[in-house]
Amino acid sequence: MIEKVKRTITAYDMLPKASVLVALSGGADSVALLHIMHRLSREHGFLVYAAHVNHNLRGDAAVNDEKFSVALCDRMGIRCFVKSADVKRIAKDLGVSEEMAGRKVRYEFFDGIMREFNIDYTATAHHKNDNAETVVMNFIRGSGIGGLSGIPPKRARYIRPLIDITRDEIERYCSENKLQYVTDMTNLDTVYTRNKIRNILIPEIEREFNSNFVDTVSKNSHIIRDDEDYLEKVAKEQYEKLVCDNSVSVTGILSLHKAISRRIIRHMIDKTCGITDVSSAVTERIYEIAKKGSTGLTVPVIKNVYARIEYGMLIIEEKQEQICDFSYTVKVGDSVYIRELDCTVTVENVCPCAKGEKFRLPDGISEITITNRRESDKFVPKGMSGTKSLKSFMIDNKIPRGKRDRIGIVRIGDEIAWVIGYRRDERFTGNDIVISVRENQCKEVDR
Repeated sequence: MIEKVKRTITAYDMLPKASVLVALSGGADSVALLHIMHRLSREHGFLVYAAHVNHNLRGDAAVNDEKFSVALCDRMGIRCFVKSADVKRIAKDLGVSEEMAGRKVRYEFFDGIMREFNIDYTATAHHKNDNAETVVMNFIRGSGIGGLSGIPPKRARYIRPLIDITRDEIERYCSENKLQYVTDMTNLDTVYTRNKIRNILIPEIEREFNSNFVDTVSKNSHIIRDDEDYLEKVAKEQYEKLVCDNSVSVTGILSLHKAISRRIIRHMIDKTCGITDVSSAVTERIYEIAKKGSTGLTVPVIKNVYARIEYGMLIIEEKQEQICDFSYTVKVGDSVYIRELDCTVTVENVCPCAKGEKFRLPDGISEITITNRRESDKFVPKGMSGTKSLKSFMIDNKIPRGKRDRIGIVRIGDEIAWVIGYRRDERFTGNDIVISVRENQCKEVDR
């Protein structure tokens, strides 16, 4: 067992230089992993930490798993980090399954520990049977080849040293080394799809069709993963080239092979909400609205996250809270922080060192007002002689609907003098005052 794990660690360059964090559930797989990494740490001189997440889905059983994991680490002299999370509530808030919400919580927890303590890797206890179950489950759900490539032995700072070890081998190792572990009884509940695959489908396939089915799936997933790695490499290169602020030109994404386009969409979703295992059905619906290209087309991704088409751009973003009407007054010589826009506006008399946009102040006026748009707004865009409604101006300039209430409007008296970032008003051309806008000046504000 130890020698097989060593070969896997060598083959995939998993050996920690300084330290490794072991994801510890308390089950046989993670207990065996912790024991093995602890043994290897003495041989190779790296530190071992452990992390346990209580998902609060199984009442007292979950509490007992937490206590067992902490006690085990105490006996082994290993520091254990513990997080308690209300996964049921998180899943409801995000509009995703409890499984997906739990995964998000775990990986965010592990990432945080690695950052804080400068840990090389997090080791998870995924093994050969887990890989086979994942491939079969993804195939049933209609996954692309990314899902059929199974669980990667190494992904960035996450390693799976047991990925070439079977469940039987792990249980045998625990028995031979007298390792106690907890058993999650929900693993036997065939209400869950994975449990049906584990306890019913795969055993039946092994009896009736292929007694080495788990090995066969594992070998095939390695082959598929090689293809997937190449496609991912190409997709990441195109993502860096085409995607900006999580939006991409419809023309640009449609010019690529569909296999690459789908992957770019998945990267955009991951960037927006940290979900990596979105279904192929969702990515397909997003690709279809890109093909149609009509402004206003929208596809839900998860709760509060949407993909939409705006003026030739595919945008994936969280739905922002609606901004209420706001109004700030700034006298010449003063500054004001505008919370809704997260920027500071300064108004100064014109002088050689002042930087910003110059405007004329009518007689008797010594201040400006900054608001968001109003329903009946009109102004005279610089370069034009007649008035234009602000609504028409924003449509003509292809400003996305979600951004229109987040654009500052400078008003002098009762008139628009400047649509910040877009166009000044012809009537206020002059050199009386300078208005400057600095973004992100107030970091302590609750976003």
